[in-house]
Amino acid sequence: MSKHETFAEYPSRSLAAAEATLLTIWPTLGRYHDDLVLVGGLAVHYLVRPGTGGWPAAVTMDVDFGIALATEGGQYGTVQSDLRGLGFKPDQEHPNRLVRQVENLAMYVDFLTEAPPATGGSRLVDDVVASVVPGINRALAARRMVKVTGHDVYGGAAKTCVIALADIGPLLVLKLNSFGGPTGRRHGKDAYDVLLAVTSFVDGPQAAIAAFRAEAACGNSGYASAIGALRRDFSHMDADAPIRAARFLGGTAENQQRARQELVTAATFLLEA
Repeated sequence: MSKHETFAEYPSRSLAAAEATLLTIWPTLGRYHDDLVLVGGLAVHYLVRPGTGGWPAAVTMDVDFGIALATEGGQYGTVQSDLRGLGFKPDQEHPNRLVRQVENLAMYVDFLTEAPPATGGSRLVDDVVASVVPGINRALAARRMVKVTGHDVYGGAAKTCVIALADIGPLLVLKLNSFGGPTGRRHGKDAYDVLLAVTSFVDGPQAAIAAFRAEAACGNSGYASAIGALRRDFSHMDADAPIRAARFLGGTAENQQRARQELVTAATFLLEA
């Protein structure tokens, strides 16, 4: 399992293990860098300022990559063969996911792609199975380069990598759809990630809101369903997203109430034309 129902269920070293996984994989997939972008909870982690708004930092137990549909390794190997060399193998229960033990934790690697007009299902990209997710092409087009310093899964000296991750506008579209889109899983963690991504964005909440709205004019294929999720699942206190985000966060009743209110406020601003 790579998603838990509550924040407290995530092991204390899970984020560090996910970062070690990223720092192991990214240099090995160097020839694919133009066709890869980090998405998901780890991207949220790198785009927010810890402690802003008083919310706990992002947590995750997987590394999600957006990958261009036409990606090919050619004569130099494949994505999966490169990752097998690092110990990442198909999960027995979910063979479309790659997994490796890192610090005694199962760390999953998932690939997402875009294949219009499909809005779901999967496609074989190079030799990995990638889930079809609208909005991945915008994440690939609007990448933010971030320096990440830490240890890989082998330990040793710390290393620094420049990682391409989805910028805040495309990332919010993906996160909203991950919760309430056509194939949304309605996990409290995804709703909480939306709260963090807006209220704690490194360039400020207004910049996050403006970047999300700008996706309407950028041809983001996931934007319409993201707006639908906002209206249906995020826009009032008794909607699914505020309730589930607060339950994921846990803590006092007062703190959960504040999380619900701030997520509704964020949704209201995201929806304003």
